[in-house]
Amino acid sequence: MFCEDVLTFQGIQFASYDSLSKILNPQRKHDPFIHCISGGLAGALAAAATNPLDVAKTLLQTRGTSTDAAIRNCDGLPGALRLIYERDGAHGFLRGIRPRVIQMFPSTAICWTVYEFFKHFLYRNGGV
Repeated sequence: MFCEDVLTFQGIQFASYDSLSKILNPQRKHDPFIHCISGGLAGALAAAATNPLDVAKTLLQTRGTSTDAAIRNCDGLPGALRLIYERDGAHGFLRGIRPRVIQMFPSTAICWTVYEFFKHFLYRNGGV
């Protein structure tokens, strides 16, 4: 479950970053501000899109300490998704989305900005 969540998040993040970078910086020049904004938005979008998987993952990771029999006996991703929907409807999949998006925006903004800085630095100095 964790691996699928990470792969899905990274796939959305990379595709979003590339698309946003092309839109906001069509000349593809080194621009730390644009890299920062594109990276932050890409991370926020990926966090929002994968939030339902994160909610299900959290339910599965904490089921061993739950006193609720339905949660304790939940049998994997399909069961977790079904249980969340039965109890809270579609709204249940949005649980925790604000803090997740708020956490991911600066994290991915910094990550992409640093990545692009070093890429620019190495290309400029013949290191690649």
